[in-house]
Amino acid sequence: MAISKNHVDMDITLNNEKLEQVSECVYLGSQISEDKKCDQDIKRSSLASAVVGKLGRIWRSYNISTKTKIKVYESLVIPVLLYGSECWNLE
Repeated sequence: MAISKNHVDMDITLNNEKLEQVSECVYLGSQISEDKKCDQDIKRSSLASAVVGKLGRIWRSYNISTKTKIKVYESLVIPVLLYGSECWNLE
């Protein structure tokens, strides 16, 4: 796949076999497209929001310290949000 504003045809051969050129692929849970769209990355933030919502009983509990709540957030919410962030488009 070539990432560009305009489609670029590439001819890549490996062991005398031409490789297929694709317009999009999934890498680390993020969909990468040749036109640099990031629709799937937007969905990732909604997944993290869903995790926060499912942990509502923990956030409302008075028996759990703020320090523990922060550790739960850092271990359950942040990884969902940042999974695959190394391939996000920053433009």
